[in-house]
Amino acid sequence: MKKKNNLQAKMIYKLLASLLILIILVIVIVPSAGISLFLSRHVSYQETPTTGHALQGIYKASDYGLSENVHIFETTDGESLWCSEITAERPKGVIIYLTGIVQPSITYFYSHAAWMKENGYSSLLLEVRGHGKSSGKQIGFGYTEIADVQAAVDYIHSKEEYSDVPIVLQGVSMGGAITLNAFGQIPEISGCIAMSPYASCEDELELLMVNYHIPSLIRIIERPLLKQTLKWLYSSDQVETLSPKKQIQNANGRPVYIVSCKNDDSVPVKNAEILKEAYPQAEVWIRDSWEHFILKDCNFKDMKQDTEYCKKILLWIETICNKK
Repeated sequence: MKKKNNLQAKMIYKLLASLLILIILVIVIVPSAGISLFLSRHVSYQETPTTGHALQGIYKASDYGLSENVHIFETTDGESLWCSEITAERPKGVIIYLTGIVQPSITYFYSHAAWMKENGYSSLLLEVRGHGKSSGKQIGFGYTEIADVQAAVDYIHSKEEYSDVPIVLQGVSMGGAITLNAFGQIPEISGCIAMSPYASCEDELELLMVNYHIPSLIRIIERPLLKQTLKWLYSSDQVETLSPKKQIQNANGRPVYIVSCKNDDSVPVKNAEILKEAYPQAEVWIRDSWEHFILKDCNFKDMKQDTEYCKKILLWIETICNKK
């Protein structure tokens, strides 16, 4: 009888040990594998958006009565980038627009470009690597797209009509993170508007796990695992140095505008607080709303309906460009 009980106890211990190993493997392997698969792809858009990605459609410049100059920029690391240039006569500045990890497509910023042209500004709608008509089989996640922004800045510097014209970056979500990383690395950029940016990939994961009430032990395990996964995908140097909360400190007095929404459940507003702490000179606007993409009702098609947004953004850009 005693032997039988000992045998049952051993079986239970083995079962519990196996279960514990399985749980650890799920915690360690599944998130890392999921992130790798998610980032190792090219994001395509289509005329009719799919359910769950309602902002993945495609607009045309002509939809807004605009004529455009379409460019293909070559980056120093071999990517080819699609870019639409909307020009204003005697521009007061040039705005480079950058968008999110899977949506909206950069063509949703044609409404911004039309609005900015009315106010005397030219625009570049830059489709970063791994998206739409640009090349790339990997989403850069804010690490590799600095070269994309540099290619656009180089183009601006090559044009006589843009001589001594201020350059402003404006990006949303991952585009906001790219904006801050590029701003920290490219001193020729005059100012940047980062909408719903994450402070770092690790901070973003931590804050999301806190919001979803993930136990602290799992949070402690996952943070370094994410960092290591990113180092496998990109490079150790990029992951260690190219976080928005580090690069914002390279602004060196240049103006930064951080815009977030109080109830954003995709990029928690705490990210904005971390960035403000890293660069106290930054101006921060926290909207009392839920929209991750900042615009009221995510209405990119007719963004001028959001009069508060337009007033604040235009005033900030005017202030920057009038100082130049």
